[in-house]
Amino acid sequence: MRRSDLWLVAGLAGLALAIGACSGGSQTPKPDTGVMDAPAQVDTPADMPSSTDTPVGEDAAPDGGVEDAAPGDTAPPTDGPTIECAPVPTGGPTPAGTAPQQAAGPTVASTATRPELSDQAAGDYTIRKALAQGYVINGGMAPDGGAGPVTYSLNDNWDPLTNGIGDPATFTPMFTVAADGSGTHMDFRTVFAEANALGTCSRVYIRVKAGVYRGPGVVVPSKTSAPPITLYSTESDATKTVIVNNLAEATAGNMSNSAVFTVKAVRGFQMKNITVANDYAETGDPGGESAVAMLLQSDQAQFENVRFLGNIGTLYVKSASETIAARSYFRDCYIEGDQDFIVGRGTAVFDHCEVKVLSGRKATGAVIGYPSTLVFNRYGFLFDSCTFTAETGASAASLARQWVEQSDTVATRGLAVGKMIVRNSTLGAHLAGAAPWSSMGARTSTPKAPDPDGGVPTVVYTSDDYFPAGVGPAPAEPFLGEYRNAGPGAHQ
Repeated sequence: MRRSDLWLVAGLAGLALAIGACSGGSQTPKPDTGVMDAPAQVDTPADMPSSTDTPVGEDAAPDGGVEDAAPGDTAPPTDGPTIECAPVPTGGPTPAGTAPQQAAGPTVASTATRPELSDQAAGDYTIRKALAQGYVINGGMAPDGGAGPVTYSLNDNWDPLTNGIGDPATFTPMFTVAADGSGTHMDFRTVFAEANALGTCSRVYIRVKAGVYRGPGVVVPSKTSAPPITLYSTESDATKTVIVNNLAEATAGNMSNSAVFTVKAVRGFQMKNITVANDYAETGDPGGESAVAMLLQSDQAQFENVRFLGNIGTLYVKSASETIAARSYFRDCYIEGDQDFIVGRGTAVFDHCEVKVLSGRKATGAVIGYPSTLVFNRYGFLFDSCTFTAETGASAASLARQWVEQSDTVATRGLAVGKMIVRNSTLGAHLAGAAPWSSMGARTSTPKAPDPDGGVPTVVYTSDDYFPAGVGPAPAEPFLGEYRNAGPGAHQ
């Protein structure tokens, strides 16, 4: 696996210390049994069940489709010195970034395999609209058939564009993680448990000093009363501060346990100027080799100048349960991989990010997105003003294929359609020309067409492809689509 940028900091590897179990008192993941656990209760937002799915060309999870039991509050208060709350940074709201949105590319005609949004439809797929509503959907019950009216418990017009993370130079760290012993903690073993105990603080700031932190997965536990956390480096070069591990599904027991960094915090987690890498060396056979860098289950999560490195399942954007719309915003970030490397059912916005296809292991036929958005959640993945790049030799890459997560509960199983919109972005020549939306591994039937092709995978571009006539929304809702992109890989 090529990680040339990561190894710029190889000289700091001597600082790395074993991290150990980092859940701050969280329970040990129970073994998969093939038996469906009770679903999490939506009236306890701290419940953040892990997933055991695997997006590796197969829609069925080999663990029996188990949804882990809800852990509840996994970060009890810890004894220790009194920590004073940090002062709120001055200066008011800070924009997430300064670069303007990318100018719209040429107007093009829509085709059967490259659906182009109309100007009117594109007006509904903006960053602010995608993030304006979230959390509990329809009181925790899936709409009948997935087509009924949809409500969200938070109609808060969350706007991370205007309210960015801010300048780390203005932050007052309440904890400092430093591998050389110069901070309050040498690793991540207890820092998040201690931070979660500070419920009277409006936000907890945790500084991570430059270095390479290698060891078992880091977990930000779920705790209802916990304050939001900002994890940051003062180094603007994110390659200097690296959190890394090398587990995969096959070695960790399931895909979720392979994650280098897991965020189960209920709401408001922030990360800036950091690299999260899973450098597990996948082989040519992808079976059981999903190796997650970041597993995200938190609502209103923000990432600025964060690098996510991996091959398969690099960035897993999930939610606490199927009827939770967990929103996340990525600004000026970098995500790399070669197969299904941005995955999950969460609502995620990528703004001015670079999305890079690696070619060392899988030169042809890479897949970028693997969304499993539930049909009743309006927004899945939205890419705006992003750049889609590739290593030399990459070709015939797909923007996405739709994932049907088989570990979803009975009430929602089969309602995953996978939604992804790419707009005002620059697409490289490595994309698969006239048909960049792949059907490989996707569903073989829909309510509209139970199985018309005898098991042949089908792509559902809009709600009209999914619902029987007269059932779905009118006008049709786009599930996959583009809008005025530019570059050699754009539909021109």
